[in-house]
Amino acid sequence: MRTTLLLLLTACVASASPGGETMKSLLQEREQILVRIDDLMKERYKSGLCHWTETVSARLQLLEFRRDHAASLKEGIAFQKEIVALREEEYRVFQKSLEADPSLRLEAYRSQEAGLAAKCRLLEMESRVRGEKQ
Repeated sequence: MRTTLLLLLTACVASASPGGETMKSLLQEREQILVRIDDLMKERYKSGLCHWTETVSARLQLLEFRRDHAASLKEGIAFQKEIVALREEEYRVFQKSLEADPSLRLEAYRSQEAGLAAKCRLLEMESRVRGEKQ
């Protein structure tokens, strides 16, 4: 009797509280929305409706989400490498733009700093992988 009651109580609590499936479906929905935003920003940029930095921002949001919710650290590292590459590209664009418009210096510094932060995070992640192997 006690065991049956305990099992019923456990089943009720499990069904009443948000479980793994609910979280999984929410994460899937978030990723789908981020993909749609990324695609939309690419289309808007091609049509001249937004600045290139807005497309970078949308892409970074998607990559960071995927990195943070990756199934493994190695998978997360792959996304972080994409983030580093995108940050490097962003900085190169700002460097070229500085020649024509020196007022972009602050944006260039911010881009450079974000790139360095992304590289640091990549190195930290890679060192965790090496630590797991030992």
